[in-house]
Amino acid sequence: MSQIDFPNVGVNHFFKEKKIFIGWRIKLFMEEQKKNDYTQQWKNILDTEVLRGNINLIAMYIMVYEQLEDTIISRPKDFYTTIEPDEEAQKNYERYVLSLYDNKACPKINSKNKALIASLIWFKNSGAIDDNDIDIFSASRTLRNEITHEMLSTITLGAEKVVDQFCMMYGLFCKIEKWWILEIEVPIAGDYKPEEVDQDAVMSGNMILLDIIIDILVNNSNVNFKEACEKLGVPIR
Repeated sequence: MSQIDFPNVGVNHFFKEKKIFIGWRIKLFMEEQKKNDYTQQWKNILDTEVLRGNINLIAMYIMVYEQLEDTIISRPKDFYTTIEPDEEAQKNYERYVLSLYDNKACPKINSKNKALIASLIWFKNSGAIDDNDIDIFSASRTLRNEITHEMLSTITLGAEKVVDQFCMMYGLFCKIEKWWILEIEVPIAGDYKPEEVDQDAVMSGNMILLDIIIDILVNNSNVNFKEACEKLGVPIR
């Protein structure tokens, strides 16, 4: 081999080996990344505490969402139809609530959900919620559909993405319930004036139930419920 050929062969050989080495390191790195991802996914399934926490979070999310949607639709409907459930009451409900339907006001909600959209607009016109609240509800509904139809995937990958939206959704539910009590139920009852009521302490029956359930699932304890019952003198077993 000539002195000219030798360096060229050496250089070529060096870069060839270097390329193989770099490729091997990249492959090893990618496999390690995949291994780490799969390890976390398996932990989400095999670790009983992690699995239970993710399932509880998903269950709480769906439960609160369904209660929120029911509240949004049923509150104004019951307001117009429950006291005098006749044909005229139904017409009032259609006139004052359903006629408000405008899919442009809630573009992220399927236009087929006319009662839901009309009720959201009714609450907004009444001053109970604003456009930001409608956006929160729309995002909550989208995520609810996602985790319901892709529940196994959500559990496997981890339900962390649910946490922030859950907090905003639950806050919206409490906001509507408090508004309903202070602006509808209290004035109708006539026992108190809205300004005489401690707004921070106002809780509907559904708020109390959900608060207890969430407290038990999150803290794995019903100690707060027991303490509340003791203060109220409610017998518990």
